Amino acid sequence: MDDKQDFDRRLDEARKRRVNNGPENRQTAFGQAFRLSSEMVAGVLVGGFIGWTLDNWLGTEPWLLLVFFFFGIAAGILNAVRAANEMNKQSSDKNED
Repeated sequence: MDDKQDFDRRLDEARKRRVNNGPENRQTAFGQAFRLSSEMVAGVLVGGFIGWTLDNWLGTEPWLLLVFFFFGIAAGILNAVRAANEMNKQSSDKNED
């Protein structure tokens, strides 16, 4: 019985240390930067690909590529801003606890 009490005590201490170290799903600065940059790059690549495909299909080179490239830039920026706002909200919610 003494071993079980010792184990429970050590487990409680470990849990307290873990809680004091911060939230479990906390993202690092590198992870956040990677997410924001990938949001931007994905928007540009998808927009450019759609424009290139439509240009080849309709024979309107390079106009749809340019239009959808700029739509992709706008979508990438919008997605990055949304992701940054979400990260900011999660961070402020964690700090209030």
